[in-house]
Amino acid sequence: MRSAGILLLSFLCLASALRAQPSGWEPIFLGYGSEPEMDYGGRSVMSLQSVLSRSFGSINGVGTRHPGLSPAWEFPVGAALLLVQHEVGGHGGRAREFGLAPSYAFHFDFSAATGTRRPPPTNEGNVLLAVGGTEADGVMAHRLLLDLLSPGGADGAKVPLAMMAKLDLTLYVSEMKNPDRGSDFADQYRNGNDMVFYLVSRQAQRRGADPAAVWNGDFAVDTRDPLLKRNWDDARVTALWNLLDPTLAGAVFNYFRQHVIGGQVRVQAPALRVADGVGLAIGTRGALGPQEVSRFLDLHAVTRFGVFTVYARDLDSSVDRTYGFGASVHGHGLPLGRGRDVRLGLSADTWEEPASRERVRSGSGWNATAEIDTLFGDLGRRWGISAKAGTKSEGFFPGLPLADGAYAAFGVRGVW
Repeated sequence: MRSAGILLLSFLCLASALRAQPSGWEPIFLGYGSEPEMDYGGRSVMSLQSVLSRSFGSINGVGTRHPGLSPAWEFPVGAALLLVQHEVGGHGGRAREFGLAPSYAFHFDFSAATGTRRPPPTNEGNVLLAVGGTEADGVMAHRLLLDLLSPGGADGAKVPLAMMAKLDLTLYVSEMKNPDRGSDFADQYRNGNDMVFYLVSRQAQRRGADPAAVWNGDFAVDTRDPLLKRNWDDARVTALWNLLDPTLAGAVFNYFRQHVIGGQVRVQAPALRVADGVGLAIGTRGALGPQEVSRFLDLHAVTRFGVFTVYARDLDSSVDRTYGFGASVHGHGLPLGRGRDVRLGLSADTWEEPASRERVRSGSGWNATAEIDTLFGDLGRRWGISAKAGTKSEGFFPGLPLADGAYAAFGVRGVW
């Protein structure tokens, strides 16, 4: 709750200085949900990116007169806010989900850390806390890229944040030492490298080690374990797959072409036109789970009404491989008349848990989510709400609770 309060105070302070929004700027958003709720927290961070970037750009009108300078503040602001999503929404989100009372430290050198009052009770908890930061960044990046594909696109200032959030997993994994370099790998574990801690926690899960000892850096890592090396290889393949995202590449290209050079407020990610008002785009995603790595292949159909997506998910435990599938609609608008903007979102997911040496769980998993975004009023003052509710089976899916059952989130939107 403290993090939500800080975010709210930031919005109020900044909003009070902004009497009117230039045409093309998006509504301010502030949301919160049941833990780990990485999605609406990420939407709040994205909105803060817009507000802060607009604030810097409005100083003496420099953003309007010299749009080519916008990366000078949009990238640093994005890098700072990425820390908030990574630590508070990611590591903190999983820690709050498990009742571990997280605390945070942010430094002027763009570094940060998350601590907990007590260690996780299981090694599965160790795994999820380790990857929670990159998980939350991936969830935020996925929504941002869907926004950029949507009709009308999204605030161009958000693209640097989307790029850095998307590449967070890839960069973190690239820093891991090879387990063959035994002492270097073990040093990274003791020094708190998230991705190495992820691999070590999976080894500890397989061997029934004490979760507190793992959390405190006292677990004796077996760097000669062949399965540890296979997990390392699989994480690197996932990081590479996550990097090779055509939608991200197109969004970054259009950021410089439309926003930085062209001076446009909004940016739209490119899609291959296949019919009047219909385009296709492909995306890739990666995620690290308690007993597997996941690689997603997204196929997006971009229409006048929203973005329709189907995907395939490859779940690889290093000893078995299974698959998952899903479909979603993002931002489907309802024709309710002038000044009324109501958009619906739906998603459904199913997957099969692979057999694994971690033996966390087996069987099928599923998830279903519905979302509504509203905005009413005239062009000068518009207000609305956002709400999301869903239910799922037990198991890991990026950004969602580990336990089975219902979850929900709520947010407010405003333009003035």
